[in-house]
This record gives sequence, structure tokens and C-alpha cells, in this order.
Amino acid sequence: MMINNIGCINVTSLNPWFVTGFIDGEGCFRISLTKINGGLGWRVQLFFQINLHVKDKVLLENIRDFLGVGKIHSSGKNLIQYRIQTFDELAVLIKHMEKYPLLTRKIADYILFKEVYELVIRKEHLTKEGLLKIISLKAALNLGLSKVLKAAFPNTIPAVRYIDSSAVNIPDPNWLSGFASGEGCFMIGITNSNLSSTGHQIYLTLIITQHIRDDLLMKHLINYLGCGRLSRKRDVYEFQVSKFSDITDKILPFFEKYPILGEKAKDLSDFSAVADLMKNRVHLTEEGVTKIRKIKEGMNRGRGSNIVS
Repeated sequence: MMINNIGCINVTSLNPWFVTGFIDGEGCFRISLTKINGGLGWRVQLFFQINLHVKDKVLLENIRDFLGVGKIHSSGKNLIQYRIQTFDELAVLIKHMEKYPLLTRKIADYILFKEVYELVIRKEHLTKEGLLKIISLKAALNLGLSKVLKAAFPNTIPAVRYIDSSAVNIPDPNWLSGFASGEGCFMIGITNSNLSSTGHQIYLTLIITQHIRDDLLMKHLINYLGCGRLSRKRDVYEFQVSKFSDITDKILPFFEKYPILGEKAKDLSDFSAVADLMKNRVHLTEEGVTKIRKIKEGMNRGRGSNIVS
């Protein structure tokens, strides 16, 4: 697998399960209804989108070119959006999703989205019955109906969302590399410690976050990787791996074989470099702590823009 210096790969090498994993983490399925003159008075539009920092433009370009559809445009300060919205292009996305299905509860959004797509393809959105069904489906998607739509359709009953309570199984390790490329975080911690000659303790932690509705998936990560634990913060689960031997013997070898892509690949590279320093006990020297602190300060939000235009 050919990987460039910002963690993106040749489009021909992009694994389809990676794409699905990344969509599980960062994708959004939207149904839009806007008021118009004529007909039933409403226009139905469908959008699939991924919003990222502009630093990840190359990763979005890789995904766009892999799927062969959609456009990328600016979406506010330092943000870009990959969007698929024409029905011919949405057909390509749906074909991918059917062959490489989502694992998170986002699949419920996709199923609602697909049902509206099929209604529009059959032109049922041009009938009152079809429009009301679309309103019901939209009411169950994401944040539900806007105030305008609630006022226009006050008797709407949200459609039933798909719930699969069966055990979760990750079908391909590339799914996890895609999911972690979106939802993962590689952290370097430096704390004061009276037990160390340098006065500091260094630790490494991989964190993957997800809403508590995906508890089965998050618990499955522990079994799948053979390490880690879960902690809950309000409505979010954090899968955490902080045991040093697990980091060096399980996590780093996994992502070496199934790479993190995009800007986050730089964080993984720094994370791995600090792991090497710790294996060589460099972190037990004041010079080593200084070096690790400098690496830490340049990671995640502290990393320079390096914007690709």
C-alpha cells in the first residue's frame, strides 16, 4: 500500500471498508424540504455529506475519487464539505453502502434516507400521501423536523427507526482504520510525578469516541483488539487503551498494517515516535521529557496548518 507523507493513499488502493468506516464516523445523511410555489408546495432534496477541517482536503479528495461522484467545496472558516446530492450520484453511494454496510447506529439514518430516495425515484413525493410519508421519515432522522415543518405538518408521527440488537462484528480491519481515522485520537500525556527522577510521568492513550447508543460496537472493540476499556462521559462512550504494552504490541502493529489516513496519520506518527523513545527509556531523562513535550505540543490541535490547496 502506497502512503504519502500526509497519510493518504493512491485512490486505486483505498479499501472500500475503510470508506464505510470513515462514513460511520464522519458521514451525514440529510433530507431537506423547502417551501416552493406550485405542486404540493414543497421541494424534496437529499444530501450526503462529510465535513472536515481544510487540512484533510486530500483525504476527502481520495474518498471522492474512490466513489467517483460528489463535489468538495468550502463550508465556512477552515472547513470543507464533501457532498453528494444528484440522484444519479446518490445511486453510486447507495450501491457502495449496500455492499459495504454501516456498523454504527447511523445505519438507521441511512435506511430512512434510502427509503426517501426510492420514493422520489418513483415520483411518489409528488403525491400528498408520498410527501406525508417523507415527512414522517424525516421526523425520525437526525434532529427531526424544523419548527417550520412541525407547524406545517403538526400531526406527523415519526417513522420507526431500524434497531438491530444482534451482536456487532467488524467484517474487515480496514473498517476500523477508517472509523478511527474519523473518531480516534492519539494522546500523549505528561503529568507531574514524585516517583520519577525527572518529576514527570509520560503516558500514551488511544481514544475512540462514540454515542452511547453504539454500546455494542464499543464493547466489541475490546474483544476485537484484545485490549482497552470503556468509560462513559454523559452520552458518549470512550474506548481507551493506555497500557503501554497494549499500545506497543497491539495498537501500533494494527495501524501499521491497516493505516490511519489523513491529517490524523501525522498524530499517529508522533505517537509512535514517542512510544519508541519510551521503549528506549529516553523519557526517563530531562532531555527526553523536553523532546516529548515538544512533540506533544505539535500534535492534534497544536499542529500547524500545512493546508493543501
